[in-house]
Parts: sequence; C-alpha cells; structure tokens
Amino acid sequence: MLACLQLPHSPSLRVKHSPDPLLSYATLNVDTLIECSKKKTYFQHRLLPDLACFIRHIYFKCHLTPTVLVIGLIYLERLKASLPSRSRGEYDTPYKMFLAAVVLASKFADDSNSVTHSVYRFVSPLYSRKELNEMERSFLGKAAVFCHKNINNYIYIND
Repeated sequence: MLACLQLPHSPSLRVKHSPDPLLSYATLNVDTLIECSKKKTYFQHRLLPDLACFIRHIYFKCHLTPTVLVIGLIYLERLKASLPSRSRGEYDTPYKMFLAAVVLASKFADDSNSVTHSVYRFVSPLYSRKELNEMERSFLGKAAVFCHKNINNYIYIND
C-alpha cells in the first residue's frame, strides 16, 4: 500500500498515488503545443534531456505540487488555443513554455517564491535568470488575458 506523501511546499495537498500519470499527461501536452524544430541549433539545446525527463526532474527537484502542475497545464492549453495555427518554435520552445507556465502557476497557487527560486537554480546551467524572466514576461504577454480567468473552476484540493 502506498504511504501518503506530504509535499513540503503545500500545506493542504496530499498525494496518495504516483504522479506518473500526471507527468505523462503533462509531457504529452507540452510536446504537442506547437510544432517545433527537431534540430538542436544551439549548444544549450544539446544539454537538454528529453522532454519527459526534464518535466519529471522539474517536478521532483523543484518540489512542484500536482496543483501547480495542473494550473500550469491549464495555462498552456489556453495559450495553445490563442496561438495562430501556424505557430512554430525552436527545439527548446516546449521547455521554455513549460518553465514559464510552472513559474506563473506556482505564483498563483502558492503566492511564494520558493518554487520559482528552485526552478531558477535547477535550470541555471541552461538559462540565465534574465532569460527565465523574459520567458515569463513573454508568456504573460500572450497569456495575461486568461491566466486568472475562471481558474478556480479547475482546482479541487482535498484536505
């Protein structure tokens, strides 16, 4: 029987089951946001693990909660719906979009910078703090209209 895991950054959320299905779902959604180049043009592209591994590492190493991940996925789905159908990206665009969505979701859900700082530290070999801030601003520029719109309709937390 699985023991209940108390996540350190969420006083009310308990995970009774493996997060693997949620992580798989997140990987699929992030990977299919927009069509991206498969060519690793820049040096940092070659340093990136595969997307599933990246999402899994961010989730565990940065102590994300399932709530933050779900809110981030909602933001990404809304962003996808608002993008032109012919949108294209570079190899690392899904990684950047995921990072921006998770940072914004953590700020919305936890109103704390602990997850944000964890993400910054985790990706610092690949992206500078300035680049992460630019990702977040770019995401907000496109997503500001829908970030807080009816998000509570999707959040169900069991105490």
